[in-house]
Amino acid sequence: MTAVSNDGRKWINSSVALVCMILGFVLTKFFMQMGAWFDLESKLKFYEAYVKGFSVVASLTVFIYLIKNPKSSMFLNDVYAEMTKVAFPDKNQTVRHTIGIMIGVGIVGFILGFFDFSASYLLSIVQ
Repeated sequence: MTAVSNDGRKWINSSVALVCMILGFVLTKFFMQMGAWFDLESKLKFYEAYVKGFSVVASLTVFIYLIKNPKSSMFLNDVYAEMTKVAFPDKNQTVRHTIGIMIGVGIVGFILGFFDFSASYLLSIVQ
């Protein structure tokens, strides 16, 4: 198992917690929409409370599973260890690369536009 500092463990736990919160939100929205489509609020008493309770329990279950499972924990530790090795570009490199990509996309767009215009013109002549 890769040794990860205490700071790294905090980042991993907070990232997993954030993902589980998003999961809970998505589950709540999904089941509330299903309730609106199938009119479950009128058929089941306390439908909203059931949905929110299920979403919280599901999110906590996923959080505990991801943190306590040795395979997922080792995977997340390895991901964190690799992410600490990433060298992100500075501002000047980012600006240069962005300008280069914009110029390249412009050139390709011009070439494709030229071919489209040429094909349209040739098809109008054939008709």
